[in-house]
Amino acid sequence: MSLSGLSADTSVKGKDSTPRGLQKVISMASTCTWCNNEMSEEQGARQGSRTILKSICTTCLESFAFQMGVPLQTFVDSLPVPIFVVNDDVVVQAANKLGYALLNKDSQSVLKKLGGIVFDCAYAQLPEGCGKTVHCSGCAIRRSVFHTYTTGQSLIGVPATLHAGEPGKEQAIALKISTEKMGDVVLLQVEKVE
Repeated sequence: MSLSGLSADTSVKGKDSTPRGLQKVISMASTCTWCNNEMSEEQGARQGSRTILKSICTTCLESFAFQMGVPLQTFVDSLPVPIFVVNDDVVVQAANKLGYALLNKDSQSVLKKLGGIVFDCAYAQLPEGCGKTVHCSGCAIRRSVFHTYTTGQSLIGVPATLHAGEPGKEQAIALKISTEKMGDVVLLQVEKVE
């Protein structure tokens, strides 16, 4: 998998200049980003006043609040989905066990590395490197992380296509990604679409 090989439908912008492909995912989700359980309308209304973590159900948020005194690694390991903690340039700061399992990699292959390297993006292997090729401007992960980092808005279930492998021999992998801002980092959830 790779970060810079991902793309979203960004050809038409909405009224607020948010790319069309991202517009539908900014609105309140009916499912929790982290546990994927349905959220009731009442629960969704309570989330509406939040600026951060608004796409997380009350149960997951309470778990998060309980975990506040716990080290980041312990917290992300408690989440039931693959999570990568990234900075504004999509450098991986932490990942949970499910994230490592999704990639079939260990911490030495993931931490402090650009997302394109972590996800084995074909474009990250080009001479310009991750984040600097012509393909990177359309990368759904990079764009989603940047959007969430700068606006604080969560994105949920953004469709993405990862072009993994060697340049010229890459394999397209369908993904859905979700982002949540937490302090000075973004929690990135990655799901393979079968």
